Amino acid sequence: MPRVDLTPFGFTPTESLVYQVLLTSGPGTGYAIARSAGLARANTYGALEGLVTKGAARVDGLRPKRYRPEPPMALIARISTDQGEALERLSGELDTIALPESPTLVEITSPRGSLQLLAHDIGRASDSVWLLAPADAFPILTPSLRRASAAGLGMILLSPDPVTLPFAKVGTIAPPSDWPGQPLVSVVDGRSGILAFRDGAEVRGHWSTAPAFVAAARHTFERLRALS
Repeated sequence: MPRVDLTPFGFTPTESLVYQVLLTSGPGTGYAIARSAGLARANTYGALEGLVTKGAARVDGLRPKRYRPEPPMALIARISTDQGEALERLSGELDTIALPESPTLVEITSPRGSLQLLAHDIGRASDSVWLLAPADAFPILTPSLRRASAAGLGMILLSPDPVTLPFAKVGTIAPPSDWPGQPLVSVVDGRSGILAFRDGAEVRGHWSTAPAFVAAARHTFERLRALS
């Protein structure tokens, strides 16, 4: 069975192991989880409390306490939100000390990387957000999109499949026959853009601030929007 590794996101190896045990064995007491994990009870209880504090597990008020995992998608959404906020803070700090940006081109090679770039871009938006993305990207991007909506930014949101957001309309487009996989296209503030596609678990494409690239992303978005 593949190991769950949460350490890149601020969890300890023991917390990763205990979270995996919670997922595979179900809710349980600290004693039962320690036996399933093959850990000392003190280490297990420390890991469980760490998971609860970090939003990866919940504990009921019974005696003895029973711990249950947060669903994987909820945990991924929480991690994405936390990392997005951290990136926004870092971006603000760097903006105060960095030289003016030069046009940049970055290759996108993973779903996680594309969503982190989008969350960062949308979090910095001050004027407009145009986004065409697969339906399952929207739950992870919802915190950033909600802030953009609350700020009154101009938003055009599209997806090949129906998406319902409580704060903004998401239009549905017919999947383009000449696009490889599902399209992922964005234009934020007219200063950055993404041209990419998702095929199964892979995402391929580019993000850039180069004016010609952003213009191409805008043109592509408008063309695909016409399919709605």
